[in-house]
Amino acid sequence: MMNRRVPYIISFLLFISIANSVSAKSTYFVIKGDTLWSIALNHDLKLESIIKSNPHVKNPDLIFPGQTIIIPRSYVSREEITLSQKEKKLFLLTNSERQRYGLKPLIIDSTLSYLARQKSIDMLKKEYVSHNSPTFGDSTLMLKAFKIPFKQVKENIGAGYSSAEEIHLSWMDSTVNKANVLDNRATHIGIGYAEGGIHGHYWTIFIIQRIEGGN
Repeated sequence: MMNRRVPYIISFLLFISIANSVSAKSTYFVIKGDTLWSIALNHDLKLESIIKSNPHVKNPDLIFPGQTIIIPRSYVSREEITLSQKEKKLFLLTNSERQRYGLKPLIIDSTLSYLARQKSIDMLKKEYVSHNSPTFGDSTLMLKAFKIPFKQVKENIGAGYSSAEEIHLSWMDSTVNKANVLDNRATHIGIGYAEGGIHGHYWTIFIIQRIEGGN
């Protein structure tokens, strides 16, 4: 008997202040509260790059204050991050929905999309559907670590929906998810899709109100 994948959708809203900027280094000394993920984001690096450059860290989920972390020089190029066809379709559907209600279209943000995609991949790999990631924490931690200036962030996630049309309709059938998409204060959006895992398809969108003067 074939297992049926059950679709999931969840939404999220949090308010947060601007994160402090951090300069890149060739080495970094761990302080209390650090994770390899936060160190990678603070240096605009992929988590996999940090792990590969630090073979002395036997357990990537366990680092200690005072420990030395090697920071590789290969940085993530935000300009190179492009949307897949499914992500592009969801972007068009989202702005079409906003247009129906007389709202301004959201601006696609490649950094937000990178983070959204990483969240979807994490849900796939670690088999969960939740706003609180065991790897990244919640969306505020992700955006703070990547130094994205915003007044508020809203997050919609879902699993089991194979197309952009399906996940969009599911969000529009949810009062909270729909309100997130139609927030008249929102300015930018990031969209991330991943295929595979126990539910087959994973979706994440971050919708933010960018702080005036932020890029």
